Amino acid sequence: MAETMYEAPGIGLAATQVDVHKCVIVIDISEERNQLLVLVNPEIVERDGVQVCEEGCLSVPGIYDKVERAEHVVVRYLDLDGETRTIEATDLLAVCLQHEIDHLRGQVFVEHLSQLKQTRIKAKLAKQARITA
Repeated sequence: MAETMYEAPGIGLAATQVDVHKCVIVIDISEERNQLLVLVNPEIVERDGVQVCEEGCLSVPGIYDKVERAEHVVVRYLDLDGETRTIEATDLLAVCLQHEIDHLRGQVFVEHLSQLKQTRIKAKLAKQARITA
């Protein structure tokens, strides 16, 4: 899964995005691409504040928009050894955690946008599909 994320190139990937039916996300926001986080069964247990960041997604290529997310989150998860861990995050890591956990719940970032923006995005994706078909 991590290889797919790095090849994309992305900073996060949920197992569901690559047709793996597990509750797992991988994230690496480091410049060097050498600080991989693997979170099994991640769950946001605290959130507060508000930040707005531009997001994109491997599942919705070529689409970017500003999304409102919590500024600070605490996530409980299992590590690869099955140990319960928590991670506290702000800024980009907080956004990425929320974005990838949304995927595990069947949501993509565009669902956080207004209905008008969602309609425009659907039209743009349909047009791209017709062009490449």
